[in-house]
Amino acid sequence: MRFFKETALWAALKRLALGLGLIALFSAILLLSDLGHRKTAAAASSKARAEAGVNSRTFKAAIVYFAPDVGTDMCVEGLLDGLKASGFEEGKNLEVRRLDAQGEMINIPAILQNYDNSDVDLIMTISTPCLSGACNRVKHKPVVFTCVTDPIVAGAGRTRAEHLPFVTGVGSFPPVSQTLDLMQKLIPGLRAVGTLHNPAEANSVKELSVAREIFRQRGVRLEEVSIAGSNEVLQAVQILAGRDIQAIWTPGDNTVIEGYEGAVKGAKDARLPLIADECSDLPRGGLACLGISLRSAGVASGKLAGQVLLGANPKDLPLQEVAIQEIGVSRANAAQLGIVIPKELSRDIRP
Repeated sequence: MRFFKETALWAALKRLALGLGLIALFSAILLLSDLGHRKTAAAASSKARAEAGVNSRTFKAAIVYFAPDVGTDMCVEGLLDGLKASGFEEGKNLEVRRLDAQGEMINIPAILQNYDNSDVDLIMTISTPCLSGACNRVKHKPVVFTCVTDPIVAGAGRTRAEHLPFVTGVGSFPPVSQTLDLMQKLIPGLRAVGTLHNPAEANSVKELSVAREIFRQRGVRLEEVSIAGSNEVLQAVQILAGRDIQAIWTPGDNTVIEGYEGAVKGAKDARLPLIADECSDLPRGGLACLGISLRSAGVASGKLAGQVLLGANPKDLPLQEVAIQEIGVSRANAAQLGIVIPKELSRDIRP
């Protein structure tokens, strides 16, 4: 009888334990399900609060650039499109202030300090000189840069991940090797190219250091002339024309870009093909261009700027590299120089 009672008690305890276990299991399932729902709801609520914040006030942003030109316009257009994709539209919830340094690097620090002490929420810079200035002068505002050759040499940080805590943005290193490919296709037997740059621009120094090695490996002589201002571009091209070269190449140098018409005249007078680093320059003259899409770089930076305005910390946003190639060959200039455009470049022909 005693054995029977103990067995019955044991069975009852097992049933009780099983029941409690099942209750605990179902409770855990319900808790996890509710937790997932809460996370989803919290994320949706956070997004809703962010969107409500965007639509409830007008944000203020400044754009600082080296000089007005077509390339800068493309960078600005890209920035605004990227911001719009992030929910910020000029004239609605975004006020944009623009100011350029009139092609003089000496003007950049004062412009940046003025915006740094103003009521803007964000400073956006275009070009390497403006980014370098921001890295050294800005103390209170977040900075997002675009249309920069190499942000590391500009002073933005040690690596793309380890950068100044108040700075983020997009770098776009030019396709130097592909540019030489293009020149060799257009000018068979190419043996010497002339180029010019302002050694005060870190972007040009870096691009030329890469170019020297590429040209050397290809067996093409690279002749160089240094300039200090855009008014020296024509004279520099004239000097290069006397050095037994077969083409002029203008790198992504802001000083050269500002004085590009001087390069066009000098190349035309010497009947030399002119190849530009930026395709925004080709409508101003020259034979061909091979560079990066400035607008695409601007869009990517605009989206980063949108994240910053929404509350993201620039130090948590790694520097990006966006270098989508653009190429163009002028039919009219090729005809003037007696250059036959290869069939493989037929899709890249421009008027």
